[in-house]
Amino acid sequence: MINNVLSLATVPYVMANGWKAYADYGMGRSRGTMPIQLAGNIKNGGLYETAFGVTLGELVDQIGGGTLSGRPVRAVQVGGPLGAYFPRALFDTPFDYEAFAAQDGLIGHGGVVVFDDTVDMAAQARFAFEFCAVESCGKCTPCRIGSTRGVETMDKLIAGIDPAAQRELIADLSETMKFGSLCALGGFTPYPVMSAMTHFPEDFGPRADRLQAAE
Repeated sequence: MINNVLSLATVPYVMANGWKAYADYGMGRSRGTMPIQLAGNIKNGGLYETAFGVTLGELVDQIGGGTLSGRPVRAVQVGGPLGAYFPRALFDTPFDYEAFAAQDGLIGHGGVVVFDDTVDMAAQARFAFEFCAVESCGKCTPCRIGSTRGVETMDKLIAGIDPAAQRELIADLSETMKFGSLCALGGFTPYPVMSAMTHFPEDFGPRADRLQAAE
């Protein structure tokens, strides 16, 4: 029998209190608790264990205490470096597998990274492609080539070169990587890319225009 450390960590509690007591935590099909890492621009960063079902807003604003900078929270990435970006409009999303999947997100290893309103979401989307290109083992074409072309296309989009065509190409690349990659590295890269473009479209224009708008 093979278990991961998250499963094994629940054994003492289940043995002492019974399976039902543990299953009473959480909601829906996501039962029990989950260790969550709060990081990034956040006041109370660290490792916390909480039941499934707490909202993303409660994690960030109540447990995390908001941003360390004191500026408004703009985006939260959940699930690691290839997790989707959530805007404040989705902070009422319960922290469980089904609820996040319904919002085209994923819980992954429980990492939560907070960004304030100074973040450049186009740069974050580009980083996702770059991260995949650097980490790719090179075995499959969608991951190896798609991530490299993704960086190139994102650079053109940020530079303002035929933005509509670049956005269409990025969407096509993302679909190919999501469904054609052999492992989760290429398959998950579209989550941060497409969520950033969907929820923060104002950042995906010429850099000079974005900087002027921010001022």
